[in-house]
Amino acid sequence: MMVQPWKSRRGGRAVVVWCGAALLASQLCAFVPASVPRQRTSAPLSLEQSAATAVLGLAPLVLAPEASVAQGWEQAVIAPLGLINTGLNLFKTCLGVYALMSWLFAFGIIDFQNEIVQKVQGLLSSVIDPVLAPLRSLIPPLAGFDISFMVLWFVIEQAQASAATIMFGAMTYNTYY
Repeated sequence: MMVQPWKSRRGGRAVVVWCGAALLASQLCAFVPASVPRQRTSAPLSLEQSAATAVLGLAPLVLAPEASVAQGWEQAVIAPLGLINTGLNLFKTCLGVYALMSWLFAFGIIDFQNEIVQKVQGLLSSVIDPVLAPLRSLIPPLAGFDISFMVLWFVIEQAQASAATIMFGAMTYNTYY
């Protein structure tokens, strides 16, 4: 059975990374032009010393990759979830206004003959009805009362709670009390 160093659990991957880093450092040192005048405060480093210095600079990356490579991943999680949370808040606001307008119309307080009411109702219908239509086909009305609003509100609340939990977990990652 052939042993593949990049698949071993412990030292194989580190050896491959160290060899790659040494090769990269030696190639980078080869491209530095010698004719560039520099102020030197100490003796010039040889190619081997430069390569060793570069490899030592990469040591933290190899020894603790989760801390150095993944640094700053929290913002990549928090920012999109924050936008999703804001969008869900806007949708819940539209859903609440839509439900309130339907109740005000049912009790005769507002009239759909008004042009402003028609425009607001049309805008809200275009946003909310595509989401409520599948729920209305699955959930029958109870005693003539459409509960799909409440089900959708509950689903949105649960999605926001999940997003907030993930964001809080990302913000407190690697925080010890």
